[in-house]
Amino acid sequence: MSARRSCAALLGITALTVCACVGASNVHAATSTTAVDPEQRLYAPEVWRLPPVEQPVVPPALAVTPAEMVCDPSASDEPPASNAPLSLSGILSNGSRLASNLEAERPKRLWEGAFDLGVDGAEGNSETFNLHAGFHANRKAANNTLTVNLDYNKATAKTVNTTNRAFFDGRFERLIGESRWSWFVHETAEYDEFQSFNVRDSSDAGIGYRLIKDENGTLIGRVGSGFSHTFGGPEDGHYTPEAVFGLQLERQLSRRQKIYGVVEHAPDLTGFARFRMRVQAAWELLLDEEKNLSLRMGVLDLYDSDPNGARPNDVDYALTLLWKF
Repeated sequence: MSARRSCAALLGITALTVCACVGASNVHAATSTTAVDPEQRLYAPEVWRLPPVEQPVVPPALAVTPAEMVCDPSASDEPPASNAPLSLSGILSNGSRLASNLEAERPKRLWEGAFDLGVDGAEGNSETFNLHAGFHANRKAANNTLTVNLDYNKATAKTVNTTNRAFFDGRFERLIGESRWSWFVHETAEYDEFQSFNVRDSSDAGIGYRLIKDENGTLIGRVGSGFSHTFGGPEDGHYTPEAVFGLQLERQLSRRQKIYGVVEHAPDLTGFARFRMRVQAAWELLLDEEKNLSLRMGVLDLYDSDPNGARPNDVDYALTLLWKF
């Protein structure tokens, strides 16, 4: 009996030993088949931590509360233009232009000027050449205005002059306080190859009143007195005292259209039957806003009731290209 028990115990120990060996071999085989090349292993990045940064202490005088920094917009307010993306050209994505500080601080120009030029002619059976040139400048300040205008016309037929005339007009006008009244000093000079005189200049001064004054233009009435003086001809060196009555209109019809007109009547103070009159008008149409080019149609009529043998009326009209600067 004891021999049987000993054999059974020996068989059990042998079986346990065999199972342990088989399990160890299986574990070793699994480990060897799932092993990963160390070069192909993925490693987590190492985190380098910097020392904590201390927040700067803001002096109480410079501290701003959030309520002062951010406004509380209402639901009806539109987003500010500064929220729109800004291109290099200064035009926002919503189509508006953001004015720079340089443009905002730039002072308004006092002087403005313009040149106009028109030429036409013909060659062949008829030979003609017509030239019209003009220069216009004005200086506008808060309480005074200075204007200068020069017109020149020349026409030839077969190289012979048929028209050779120049007209200069200058005026300084100053407002009287905050009223519509003003005082002015006015000077004109006229050269005409086909008149009885070589040059005639006139000087006058007086007061003006703005009958209409708004953002689109003005209508000014003027009254004054002065004299005219001729050089050359039968009345060389003669001075004629004259009164002056005039109207001047400037009107901006639209963004691209503008009209201008002047009427002046100058009777001789020694005899009102003798007088001079000037009528001038112009219409301008803006063609190119970027280059300041406009189309100008103008007319100038000079009348003298006593021309000393010449024709009393001289009319110049022209269609020219105007460049403003």
